[in-house]
Amino acid sequence: MTRRIKLLVALMAGCTLALLGLQAYWNYQAYQQALRSFRRDTNEALADATKQEIQLRQAALLQRCRVWLADTNQFVIKAQVDKTNGYTVFSLADKHPSPKEKRAPYTIGFRDFQLKTKRLDAAGRAFFIEHFTKGSVANNVREGFAYYYTHWLGEKLYAAFQADTVHTRRLGRLYAQTLRQRDIPTPFRLALAQQARPAGSKDLVFATKPVNASAFGRKDAVLRAWFPNPQRVYLRRMQGVLLGSVGLIGIVVFCFTYTVQSLLSQERLAALKDDFVSNMTHELKTPVATIGVAAEALEQFDLGPEASAEYLGIIRQQASRLGTLIDQILQSAVAEQASPPLVRRPLDLGPLLAQTLAQLQPRLAQASSPLRYDAPSAPLPVVGDATHLTNVLMTLFDNALKHGHLGGEIRLRGGVRGGAAVVQLTNEGPVIPPQYLGRVFEKFFRVPTGNRHDVPGYGLGLHYAQAVVRHHGGTIAVRSQGQHTTFTITIPLAPHVALAPVAAAGR
Repeated sequence: MTRRIKLLVALMAGCTLALLGLQAYWNYQAYQQALRSFRRDTNEALADATKQEIQLRQAALLQRCRVWLADTNQFVIKAQVDKTNGYTVFSLADKHPSPKEKRAPYTIGFRDFQLKTKRLDAAGRAFFIEHFTKGSVANNVREGFAYYYTHWLGEKLYAAFQADTVHTRRLGRLYAQTLRQRDIPTPFRLALAQQARPAGSKDLVFATKPVNASAFGRKDAVLRAWFPNPQRVYLRRMQGVLLGSVGLIGIVVFCFTYTVQSLLSQERLAALKDDFVSNMTHELKTPVATIGVAAEALEQFDLGPEASAEYLGIIRQQASRLGTLIDQILQSAVAEQASPPLVRRPLDLGPLLAQTLAQLQPRLAQASSPLRYDAPSAPLPVVGDATHLTNVLMTLFDNALKHGHLGGEIRLRGGVRGGAAVVQLTNEGPVIPPQYLGRVFEKFFRVPTGNRHDVPGYGLGLHYAQAVVRHHGGTIAVRSQGQHTTFTITIPLAPHVALAPVAAAGR
């Protein structure tokens, strides 16, 4: 890795770490805000729910008070017009006062009531009861003060104050409703404030502030709400922030990783290209130099027909070698195109394999490599380009002959597997190290052999083969173990098509 790339990667890594740190800080702040919001909302919701429940108990007591006052066997209600001020004065007294008690009737006046008869009727009595309980009695109830308007009414109010208890179920329903309104649908449990933790609830970890739930000034109904695992509420409230943060972090990490991989890939590709240029230059110098020497000899020396023919043969041989090198480069360039000029026709891979083997017999005999051919037992119909597929097979055989042991067996098999035509070529030779198996199809890549360059090549053949197979909708894979290397080509079958005869490889 060059110094410039190292510096760039270090800067990108620093920026990425800084962004991750900022995201972590923002998420922590959001968590703290959610925690403060949860505490505030749960406390306010409990206070609101308690207030509602107290009001319901007070309203119930006022309704009971109206029932008491409506009992004519207990109370005497009278009314008269105060001629000085012009408003109606009502009086309230026990019907059966205690003999020891000497109390004047309680009087109260109302300007908005007109007494039409000398005797108070039912409508007037109902008016008094309603306005009296809504006014004076309601104020006393809210203050928790039992005022003795009459002895019997005072005793009833005092007894009701003393017997008052919190309706915990109703308070729980009101509290749950208030929490839902604040978007906190989480379970809770109400308990007396003096309890460190409700009995049998070890999972309760958070409690609100104490709230006095007494409706009439007593201090024995101070409650708290306990919550199990409030983190779930925090996380749900932070769901949008967390998902956005995770998404952003994922994009940044992906971009960083992809960029670093691209830089490293470009560096590797540059090194491979340099190696390719070095090898190609060496390969081109030899035939060019040989052609030059032969041409110079023909030009400067008076050679006989036999010597001239020999030198012309050398020139043709080296020119053919140059043409082969150029063809390999052009084939690689064609394979790089988005849509290589393939002539797709229905064909049978069986005859194509046989034809390729016939063309390779001289090379196999020269290398003393025995061939074992397992011909397909049934047709292998595919839609493809016979010329390019033949070139792929030639490339694999050339690879097997160059890299296999001298005289090692080469095995070719054709068949069907999983609805696809499968061609396997296996040769005996050095094993490809596992770390290089995934790179043998890269352009310009050659398995490192140190300073030795016994096997000629440019790292183009397998790259070309892979490109052609992929454009046919297939795959090519390699496996190397136990002194055997196997290349497997898989191309989808094309059933129910008329097969065209396999033409010669050249066009």
